[in-house]
Amino acid sequence: MKAEKIVIGTVRKATRAIDALGSTNSELMATRAVHINILARNIPGRQARLLKRTYNDVGAEVAVSHEVYYEEEDVVTDIIVMGTVYQHREVRRILRDSPLVASLIAAIEVVVENASETVD
Repeated sequence: MKAEKIVIGTVRKATRAIDALGSTNSELMATRAVHINILARNIPGRQARLLKRTYNDVGAEVAVSHEVYYEEEDVVTDIIVMGTVYQHREVRRILRDSPLVASLIAAIEVVVENASETVD
């Protein structure tokens, strides 16, 4: 037996790699193979907390400042959103009707969809 690290940077590349194994569910699995980190700047604390909670619920992560974590008033923070393409899409689905984070979710969507298909 041999194990090695592989780097899969796009959904398309992941689909090809999974298909090569003979899998029949490569399109769904491919969205779970690609991890994308996103830096967003100047996010109000309430938005950051909602995003962090929702990403945590789907098994992903959002790094926020300690002021946000401790729910201090009038906090604005930069955040790093970390998740697979699948997790980012799940959060978008969950929060699609939340006006509090609509513009932030739209900005994350643009990054995720562009990054997930960029040529390796």
